[in-house]
Amino acid sequence: MGTGEGPVRGGWRLRLPFFYGWFVVGAAFVALALTYTVWYSFSVFYVALLEQFGWSRASSAGVFSLFVIIYGVSGAAAGALTDRFGPQRVIAAGALILAAGMVACSRLTDLWQFYLFFGVVCAIGSSAAGWIPCVVTVSAWFSRRLGAALGIASAGIGVGILVLVPVTQLLINLYGWRTAYLVLAGIVGCGVAPIALLFLRGRPEELGMQKDGRLPKSVDPPGGVGRPASVSRVVDRDWAEREWTVGSAMRTGRYWLLFSTLVLNNIATQMIFVHQVAFLVDGGYDKLLAASVVGLIGLFSIGTKIGWGWISDRLGREVTYTLGVSTMTVAVATLISTRFIPSPLLIYVFALAFAMAYGVATPLGPAVGADLFTGPRFGAIYGTIGMANGLGSALGAWFAGYVFDVTGSYFIAFGVAAASSLVSASVMWLVAPRKVRLVPGVARKRQLGP
Repeated sequence: MGTGEGPVRGGWRLRLPFFYGWFVVGAAFVALALTYTVWYSFSVFYVALLEQFGWSRASSAGVFSLFVIIYGVSGAAAGALTDRFGPQRVIAAGALILAAGMVACSRLTDLWQFYLFFGVVCAIGSSAAGWIPCVVTVSAWFSRRLGAALGIASAGIGVGILVLVPVTQLLINLYGWRTAYLVLAGIVGCGVAPIALLFLRGRPEELGMQKDGRLPKSVDPPGGVGRPASVSRVVDRDWAEREWTVGSAMRTGRYWLLFSTLVLNNIATQMIFVHQVAFLVDGGYDKLLAASVVGLIGLFSIGTKIGWGWISDRLGREVTYTLGVSTMTVAVATLISTRFIPSPLLIYVFALAFAMAYGVATPLGPAVGADLFTGPRFGAIYGTIGMANGLGSALGAWFAGYVFDVTGSYFIAFGVAAASSLVSASVMWLVAPRKVRLVPGVARKRQLGP
């Protein structure tokens, strides 16, 4: 990927009235919206498959656990491949693999097939088409507004949850789960691959640009647009200027603390995401209403992801993350209360609180990773860190199913979810990205003084 021919390669992108990086954010937004519908629609397919095949909750939830493990392991490869081949090829190929996996799911007749088609094939496709390649790409285009850019891109997941998860439940009600899988396969295959090939580019230097839309120092753009940042954000210059590799990153304590933070966070969020529909249906709520809660969380998470990303660029990653995950306690208490107080209002409060807790880690995980390990190998590094998402999600989904099979209730599991979130906030303070790079808002305040 040379940069010498950037102005020629840039073409129409250089003539846009805004920084093309925001176009990249928009393309990532759409790709994530479509790809992660497969992930978050599992909870509605889960209920339909339990009814048809009568599998135990622990064994069937194990399919999701396998999915997120394979997804996490594949993320390391997806990040490295994105560094080498660019996001266009990786994401397009992943979308086609994901679509093929869903077509296969529409034909399954036994549990082992579900493990293979969804747990393995769909997981590989989701990893290649999803989070790691998208955040690595966005991180290559932004620095000063990285939190906001990642927040906007990740909000695409919320749009997918809002629109397509309830639509999936409606398709299941009207035509059955097999048809629903086929429809989702068509949406992903025909939607994600063309967007990736047409609009995603790995680095701004490929198009004769720089991060954040900045121009070379010799160029004085009208109105000062594109000027390099005047505020130094670097606190630990020795750390910030290292040429990080996967090996050198893994030999630092910060790497493993960030990894642990994401494991704990995903134990909590995926434990609830996978089992919330089943919990509400068990409590007597209508299936379509229960599925619509997932969509409602998607709606609220659009704003929370963008908001938390924007706030983190101003208050700092640690403060923002702590504020976000603290709302998990409210979410859990409200969800459990629906079993004793059958009020739709409680469902709305739960959806908002959970969206706030769930939404904060989505932009902040990669933002903190970029604060610590930015560089030409960031894709490979964050790909390995992203394995934490798979590990935590697998543990959370399986543990809640196991607790239900043993006790007949999700109460203990949901309590563990709340505790796990709070512990993850403590670990984030030990990661301490503020000791490597200050976010722009904090750096500016320190420069100006009291």
